Parts: sequence; structure tokens; C-alpha cells
Amino acid sequence: MKSYRISRFGDFHSRVQSYRDIQGIIYRGVIEADLELKPKIGWLPMKPGKSRSKVERILLRLFKERALPHVKFMPRDDWDWLALASHHGLPTRLLDWTWNPLVAAYFAVCAKHAGDSVIYVFKSGTKLLKTSVIKNPLDYHKKVQKFIPSHVTDRIAAQTAVFTIHPNPEIPFESDKIERLIIDKNYRKGLKREIYIYGVHRASLFPGLDGLAGHLKWLKSAVY
Repeated sequence: MKSYRISRFGDFHSRVQSYRDIQGIIYRGVIEADLELKPKIGWLPMKPGKSRSKVERILLRLFKERALPHVKFMPRDDWDWLALASHHGLPTRLLDWTWNPLVAAYFAVCAKHAGDSVIYVFKSGTKLLKTSVIKNPLDYHKKVQKFIPSHVTDRIAAQTAVFTIHPNPEIPFESDKIERLIIDKNYRKGLKREIYIYGVHRASLFPGLDGLAGHLKWLKSAVY
């Protein structure tokens, strides 16, 4: 896949502008540039003899059973549940993306890292997966496709999130429709400061007291 190095905000802006006439562009920021594009369940170490697909089903079932006291809405179906679980860190076969390149930039540089970071740009087209046709997302076995859950949390809305589902989560996602914007390691801090000027920071992307506290800690200290 094509890669472009980002060493200043002008580089980033120019690349984003080059996509303005392409429909269905989504972005994903990753702290480590060398990390393969693979869902969390694909990275999860398995005990000998354990089935990854079975573990995935157990994780989702347990999340559904124990998350109810903490949710503000009742997810309509397992697609909503899987999106909610993924967005809160549960290993699933989903990848989080965003329609907003500045949001992706934040997630690429939000934490300290000694090397380059990356923003994946997926020219995904306008088609969305019709989740109403498939009752259980873990039974979906066709190509990688994007979908939007029917219910959104404050976080999902703030991050303008969209998801891709990966039927073979152990296999890194590669496509000729993906480009990589490599954020130079020497520019990571600079980019984080610059997107703050545009209103993209932890407090805006994680509505609530945790997000606010994390943002203030960064804003008023020497913390990265």
C-alpha cells in the first residue's frame, strides 16, 4: 500500500485535501507505525487447544451479561453489542475507524511512543453492510465491510466512529484501497498540539470526567 510521510501539518492537510472528492473515506490512527492492521481478537494469545472463535463468543456473552448496569441504552442487537464492547476495549473482530481525519490523528499520537505513528486511510466506498440481514455478527464470513451501529454512545458520536468487521481476524487487513500516512516520530508532539487548536483532544473525544481529567493533566503539565 502507498505511504506518505507527514512531518508538518501542511503535509497532513495536503493529503486529506487530496481525498476530498472520494466518497466513503474513513481513517484509523495507530500509535505504532509497524503494527499490522488487525482486530484485537486476532492479537489475543490463545491457550493451547483453545478455539479463538469460541473464546470470542464467550467474551461477548460475558460482556452482555455484565455490562447492563453501565449502559445508558439497551443495544438493539448483537451488532450494537459488539460495537459497544469493541469501543470500550473488549477484544473483538471489529476495527474502529472515524470519518474525521483529525480524530484519527489524535489516536495516532495520543500516547508517548519513540517511533513513527500512522494514520490508515481506507477508501471504503459508500456501501454499508446491512446488519439486519445477519442476526449474529460472529456468523458473518464474507469480505471485510463497514457498518454503523444503530445506537451510539457519547464516545462513538464524539469520535464520529464507524466500524469494519473482519471475518478472519487473525489475518492482517490489506487492500489496494488503503494508504498510510506515516507521522514522523519527531512531529508526533507537534501534531498533538496542533490538533488541540482545532478542538480535538481527550476531553472532546471522551465525554465525561475521565476524559476531562486526562485532558487537563496533559494541558497543564509536561506529560506527553
